[in-house]
Amino acid sequence: MALKRELLFSIGLVALLWSYSCMNSNKSQQNVHASQDVDMSMTDTLDYHMEVIKEISPYFSADGTALDTTYYAARYPVFSAAIDTLVRAAIFVDGENTASQVAESFLGGFNEYAEEQINSDHPGFHAWFRNQDCEVVLNVPGFLTLKNAINEYTGGAHGIEIEIWSSYDIGNKKKLTLTDLFQDTIALRQIVENHFRKQEQLDDTSSYGTAYFFEDETFTLAENFGLTRSGLLFHYNPYEIKSYAEGPTTLTVPYGVLADLMTARGKQLLNAIK
Repeated sequence: MALKRELLFSIGLVALLWSYSCMNSNKSQQNVHASQDVDMSMTDTLDYHMEVIKEISPYFSADGTALDTTYYAARYPVFSAAIDTLVRAAIFVDGENTASQVAESFLGGFNEYAEEQINSDHPGFHAWFRNQDCEVVLNVPGFLTLKNAINEYTGGAHGIEIEIWSSYDIGNKKKLTLTDLFQDTIALRQIVENHFRKQEQLDDTSSYGTAYFFEDETFTLAENFGLTRSGLLFHYNPYEIKSYAEGPTTLTVPYGVLADLMTARGKQLLNAIK
């Protein structure tokens, strides 16, 4: 009988291990396709998966009708160790290394504020929040673009919503600048301004005046740009070129009108997105 029980246990253990192996296999197949090997970056896309985190403060605020608490929530891609090191600053924008560190810093700041309010003559306080959604916009051989959307409220009349765009040269392991992609940034600025004026319904001679925050009424390219499949995207966050009430401005210029200005690396991008 003991031998039979041992045999049944062994069979069950084998079945369990086989099941676990299948689950791991299925999980690996659910990851975004392609290779993690950076050396193959010119012929393959990057493998990654999405992580989600949400942490809340132990301090709740109430106004008599509703109960609220402060939280930090994030969704972001995780790549191989080498790529994570390359893109970390674009995901954790305040210098942290992990989402847990962001949560600790953000919630820690609120908790100090809440405790000060509780111990004061005016114990009421408003909840804070920080939502972060970082997504992969472009993942083609040799190139990667991330869009990091952050929505935060820490008191005052309103919160703030920003997008941070970052594009990378995977083969050379560097964040891309416009000069990496274009031979003549003066000519690039002229083309982009033409598209900007058309989008904003301004004629060629219209003054930007007080409606836009361009210094000396001279159009400037946003440092916040990203490579997409449809074109070169520039994003101006609130307060950069317009008032908060008017919101952000996003402009996408098709690669077709930019091709003649592109460097050799820029033309490799065009081949990669075909």
